[in-house]
Amino acid sequence: MSMKWNPFAKKKDGTASKPSVESELASLPGAPKLEDMGMMERFAMKRFMKMSPEEQKKMVEKAMTPKNIEKHKDEIVASLEEMKKSRMISDDQYRLMKRKFGIK
Repeated sequence: MSMKWNPFAKKKDGTASKPSVESELASLPGAPKLEDMGMMERFAMKRFMKMSPEEQKKMVEKAMTPKNIEKHKDEIVASLEEMKKSRMISDDQYRLMKRKFGIK
């Protein structure tokens, strides 16, 4: 009986490994579930979660620059309005998020 190499086989050693992306994401408060995301969103979220905390912080700061917020202001406001209409967020949360983004 010969054993063939299987590239999809799970590792059998008993060493402790890093927690999975799914378990890390589940531990974050308010984080979306992976099964509710599309394929590209899952890919991006897994890649983001594998980054070091310093890289994560740098990426979030880069995305949240006033220049980027101003550039996508219409999209942000439209998504906030949609969330408010579907009652995903309250009026207070809506105003807080607009203030946090610097949108009037």
